[in-house]
Amino acid sequence: MLQIIAPFAGTAVRRPGGDLKMGFVGDRSFDFDALWVVVLMIGGMIRHQFKIRHYAHSVIFGLAMSAIASVMVIACAASAVAEMRHALVIGNGKYAQQPLANPPRDARLMTSVLKKVGFAVVELIDADRPAMRDAIIAFGRRLKSDDAVGLFYFAGHGVQVDGRNYLLPVGADIQNQTEVLLQGLNLAELLSTMHGAGSRVSIAVLDACRNNPFDGSVRGISRGLAQVLAPAGTLIAYSTAPGKVALDGTGQNSPYTAALAEAMPRSGLAIEDVFKRARQQVMRATKGAQVPWEHSSLIGNLVLVPQTGAPQISGRDEPADGAPRLAELQHWDLIKTSVDPEDFRKHLARFPQGDFNELAGYKIGVLEKRLQKWTWWVSGGDAAHDGHQKAESLYERALKLESGTSDNAKLAEARGLYLKAADEGLAAAMYQLGRHFDHGRGVPRDHVKAAQWYRKAADKGHARALAAVGTMYEFGEGVGRDLAEALRYYRLAAEKGDADGMTSLGYLYATGKGVYRAPRQAQQWYEKAARSGHSRAMFNLALLLLSPEDRLLDYGQAKVWLEKAAVKGHAGAMRQLAALYDSGQGVNRDAAKAADYLLKSYIAGNDEASKDLTVRVRRWSRATRKAIQDALVKRGLYSGRVNGVFNIATRKAIAALRSRG
Repeated sequence: MLQIIAPFAGTAVRRPGGDLKMGFVGDRSFDFDALWVVVLMIGGMIRHQFKIRHYAHSVIFGLAMSAIASVMVIACAASAVAEMRHALVIGNGKYAQQPLANPPRDARLMTSVLKKVGFAVVELIDADRPAMRDAIIAFGRRLKSDDAVGLFYFAGHGVQVDGRNYLLPVGADIQNQTEVLLQGLNLAELLSTMHGAGSRVSIAVLDACRNNPFDGSVRGISRGLAQVLAPAGTLIAYSTAPGKVALDGTGQNSPYTAALAEAMPRSGLAIEDVFKRARQQVMRATKGAQVPWEHSSLIGNLVLVPQTGAPQISGRDEPADGAPRLAELQHWDLIKTSVDPEDFRKHLARFPQGDFNELAGYKIGVLEKRLQKWTWWVSGGDAAHDGHQKAESLYERALKLESGTSDNAKLAEARGLYLKAADEGLAAAMYQLGRHFDHGRGVPRDHVKAAQWYRKAADKGHARALAAVGTMYEFGEGVGRDLAEALRYYRLAAEKGDADGMTSLGYLYATGKGVYRAPRQAQQWYEKAARSGHSRAMFNLALLLLSPEDRLLDYGQAKVWLEKAAVKGHAGAMRQLAALYDSGQGVNRDAAKAADYLLKSYIAGNDEASKDLTVRVRRWSRATRKAIQDALVKRGLYSGRVNGVFNIATRKAIAALRSRG
């Protein structure tokens, strides 16, 4: 086995014959196979170039390869760094001349909104020049990251002198235009500081130029602010057009800040659209007297609040049948007579939520005891094992009978076998009986009976039954609603490694349902379940990572988990990926991918995707709508114009798509 040590990444990465697919640096993952191919290509070139033959040369070669792998691992990890959002908010109103009432309130409102959309905010109220200067220097230092987003907001007096804009601190005593240069803060220097930090996106919001603070007493100061061209990667937003004066407002906030505060938290809006909405609202509020204005040279996309669906509440509505169960049945047939405990451990690793998990655990215990013959003989092991074998055989026959069928006669026969196995004390059979009554498989749906069977299995320590009882307490189905009991059962299930229990715990902490809201605890539980292959956990974890309010925003990791869930057939994950590609949230905009994921989600039966394609098609960009029509053309379902307009022919094609699949 070749082992490559990545000393600077703080992890060991190994490739033992193909069994390791992902690597981790901290909590970041990367595709090991892709990395390995590149390392081997580089290694082959080095060997050829330097004609490595001898042992000493090989040692040097190994060290070189380790260094190459280390650098590449670090690069992979660096590419997955979460987006950092920093804001500096200043509201100055206590001027000696022409004081303003609203800027401090505007700054506090903006601070509140920016925190909700994921910014770490430094706020200054009525700041003098040294305080403003020091804060801007510190702000620039915080932005020194390739994936940082910086936003500067200023409310107060701003003036222009000789075409240059200056933000006025509190306490400035200005007698002539030269003193503006000495006592004001040059906007160009602020923009230079932000641009020089190398952040991905820089935004400067100026709710200034509210009036001339010197009331004509100082010559050379022009009305309003001058137009400034934004450096690359920067957007400059003005509360009004160049050379015009903005209104301070008669309410608690200026018209511009109030409009921004309303637009910023809206989900799915690109930053340019946020300012467009604010402009529309200000023009309505001022009857056209004030027209906000922006100059943008943004390169990257920025969506302050990603458009996300709702997390999946419960795992009890997941289908019991399908390809995963068939695969597990086939694997069980191959190993069920094995005398090697390792075969059953591999089964548990491959099917962590499988229907044979209890039996696999039992087999491991039996086989390990048989290796200790004295213990086995004293405990009367053969007699006990014979009884369990009978229940195991009944259970296996029942699973095969009901797998992939909705035939009531077969389901009734399977239920009879489960009852016999349950009479033998097999908890897994009790759990399956609970599922029959829970989901109405061949019997009328009966949550009371379902809860009774789940509880019997749970009393025997069956992990999935523990989680199911927790869910029934959470929603008051078959038992009285009791969130404390739900939490207790979920914890018991999670302690036994049950992914449903972990995911439901994560949901409670993410939403604050019955517990104090704790997003980071939710993240930890979701991650544990997701790493075991649980699609609901993957989906919910991705949505949590798309939540800017909780400061967990990480588009790269969210996309990874959504893709994994989509591969497992999670329709909600497919729809969320469509939303990311449609708006360019953390990915490059790709209408074809957005259309493909949205159509797959629709075919899989996702109700939200169905609404997206019928009653709310304008939520999606015209490019994505055209790509949907193009996909329908390729499937032979549509022959009209590909123009993004969903006419009757397009809607008929969409309706036909689900039936065809």
